[in-house]
Amino acid sequence: MLVAGGTGGHVFPALTLADELMKRKMEIVWVGRPEGLERDLVCKRGCRFEPVPAAGFVGKGLLAKLRWPWTFLRGVIRSWSLVRGFDPDAVVAAGGYVGAAPLLCAQILGKPFFLLEQNRIPGRVTRFFAPRARECFLAFPAAGKTGPNRMVTGNPLRPEIAVGKRSDDNRTVLVLGGSQGARALNLAALDAAAALTNLRFIILAGRRDYNLVKSRVRSGNCELVEFTDRPEELYKQATIAVSRAGGMVLSELVAFGIPAILVPFPYATDRHQDANAQYLASIGAAIILDQNRLSGLTSSVHALINDEQRRKKMAQAAREAARPDAAQVVAERIVQCLAA
Repeated sequence: MLVAGGTGGHVFPALTLADELMKRKMEIVWVGRPEGLERDLVCKRGCRFEPVPAAGFVGKGLLAKLRWPWTFLRGVIRSWSLVRGFDPDAVVAAGGYVGAAPLLCAQILGKPFFLLEQNRIPGRVTRFFAPRARECFLAFPAAGKTGPNRMVTGNPLRPEIAVGKRSDDNRTVLVLGGSQGARALNLAALDAAAALTNLRFIILAGRRDYNLVKSRVRSGNCELVEFTDRPEELYKQATIAVSRAGGMVLSELVAFGIPAILVPFPYATDRHQDANAQYLASIGAAIILDQNRLSGLTSSVHALINDEQRRKKMAQAAREAARPDAAQVVAERIVQCLAA
């Protein structure tokens, strides 16, 4: 039983892991949110999808917090039925609040469970269940205390990304704010593009802000992308990247060896994006730029794009940190644990 839902950062590594487990003749039942993006993606894979009510608590408004106990209770009742009914050999949760109820039921019913964590600072569900998990698979070395059942495997990436190659043409800046976009980052990128007209800017604007960003373009060197489910096509073209610092996008950037200027989202839960960015900066693969200093983005891009030696060192550091075999390692480890 694979449990993942919510953002692409939780769903996509779980999808890749599902592919690897199915190659090993395992049957997958996917548990996710009824309204989540995961339903269509999972059904296209030929996996059975089972919805479970779920809602977040941290950072939500008063009304959402008042509704949360009832939603969680419904999720537990539904999860109990699923775990009892399917009697899975194991439950694998890829992060996010949708995992809480199925993991609780797996624990009560004595089912082994495994956790995938995409960020250096684990989410609250991961932190709560980690001590009782069979194993926790970490994308990066943890920022805090770790336990004996934790191992750093990297984030499972699709083969097209895991073995990524790019051309360093010395003139293409890729701006990544995530599937929903990042308004502050997008607007700062437009300023940089207007000032650095000798460079080409590809801006993944996000569905929410695409029309706004399009209306504010004032130079001919911008190529806007609303959304893509094939980011590798963008990575192949990037000389450098300007990006938020979610766990999945950083794993993809290091797989392609792309020097990065990282602008962590300052309101991310537990400031986990700051921790992710600090790790890449500590190994020499990235530069960190605080969001409140985005006026300096133009000079940062100009300096990095014109420093070939630094870019080469950053690219090498990124490739050394990449773990292209993460999906295979995690799948094999799950199989070995169940066989023991």
